[in-house]
Amino acid sequence: MTHGSGQVRVYKFGGTSVGSAERMRGAARLVAGCPGTPVVVVSAVAGVTDRLEALRTLAEKGNEEGWRGELEAIRALHLEILADLTGEGSDASEAGARIEEQVGEIRTRLERVQDDPGEGSGGPWETVGHQVAALGEDLSTILLETALRQEGVGALRIDAREVVRTDWQNGRGIPRDEETYRRARAALTPLVEAGTVPVLQGYIGATEDGRTTTLGRGGSDFTAAMVGAALGAPEVTIWTDVDGIHTSDPRIVPGARLLPELGFEEAVELAYFGARVIHPAAAKHAAARNVSLRIRNSFAPDREGTLIRADRREGPSVAAIAHRGGVVLIKVRSRPLFMAHGFLARVFEVLSRHHVPVDLVATSHTSTGFTLDREEELDAVVGDLQELAEVTVRRGMATVTVVGSGLLGRPGTTGRIFRVLEDRSVHLISQASDMSVSFLVDEDEAPEAVRRLHEELIEQGGWE
Repeated sequence: MTHGSGQVRVYKFGGTSVGSAERMRGAARLVAGCPGTPVVVVSAVAGVTDRLEALRTLAEKGNEEGWRGELEAIRALHLEILADLTGEGSDASEAGARIEEQVGEIRTRLERVQDDPGEGSGGPWETVGHQVAALGEDLSTILLETALRQEGVGALRIDAREVVRTDWQNGRGIPRDEETYRRARAALTPLVEAGTVPVLQGYIGATEDGRTTTLGRGGSDFTAAMVGAALGAPEVTIWTDVDGIHTSDPRIVPGARLLPELGFEEAVELAYFGARVIHPAAAKHAAARNVSLRIRNSFAPDREGTLIRADRREGPSVAAIAHRGGVVLIKVRSRPLFMAHGFLARVFEVLSRHHVPVDLVATSHTSTGFTLDREEELDAVVGDLQELAEVTVRRGMATVTVVGSGLLGRPGTTGRIFRVLEDRSVHLISQASDMSVSFLVDEDEAPEAVRRLHEELIEQGGWE
């Protein structure tokens, strides 16, 4: 089967959508049935990225037996999927050799680090670490290319390192858009015009001098959005294991319902504050380039999913209630010496120096509170902050966020929210736009707060 007519459609498959030979075949059939001209972006097989992070940790600690065992298990998993896909034959032989080559290259690089501890710190180790992290996508693209060929689709694997150009900022690549667009068009357009389906890794990029970089968790969505923008695709489909974006987490709120359509600003807020269906950077990027995103379930492809549109505008409404656990609250109270101009600048300079991203912020004349979405490596941050102020750290928090459009313009909105939460301890409140209102509560109280808000603002409605 060949493609080559119709508009370009970017299909991105998440890890669960390619998590076995059966799922690989399902993904290949979706590509074969694409109504336009497909370009495919693939995540690592489900669970493999976590295993690679564990492998890197073992190697960094000098546990040779541990990392070798983990690498062998990853190799065996992919060879097993390949065998289920192909049986014996030329496709199996060719793909198997490429899997062995990719795994062997990582094994060699880790052996060099083991033999030369000097490579185990600073820049060189970061380079090896990103190469290790990229292995999952390197292997999954080999498998999906093979599955596509088994379905009669002319497919060709393209290394995303040759397409996605990034910088090297603290070892995490930030894409250089225009250079990436130019490279994407040069590498992919001739294939598309010839009826060949390009298959490339999500999550992976490279610097100008060829060092492998990664785009962070969920970065495959970002890759798909960039490729869609570069090729002028009207829509990018994110194939995952859920039907789309819901009004809340259905595991917590039985009455949650699917949102057939959503604006980009709402989608970004939801993604950032807990609805992990789409990467917020991908939504922002697609919106800027007027590319729609559609979230669909590869396990139930007959369902339409959720369409995220850049041009969607409507009156005031609440779209969804999101929540995110594992949040840390840090409160800093200025000492008299530092109450002068510049106190906040000093606080945020500390956070910037330690590369700590801040989520919510609330401030008064003498104190500031902010939340972080991680707990690791906070000792050094807190130590530096204590040189400036009295510092309190509180763990076991969760953010609960009401997301919608025109929330500031609708009288009574905040009143309804506060009434719902009047018997709950709220540690921080943040509203910086008319798209969201966020609260910080104890983590064990978050599910009930979400259910109450959903019932009051969505199930009962009252926005007409």
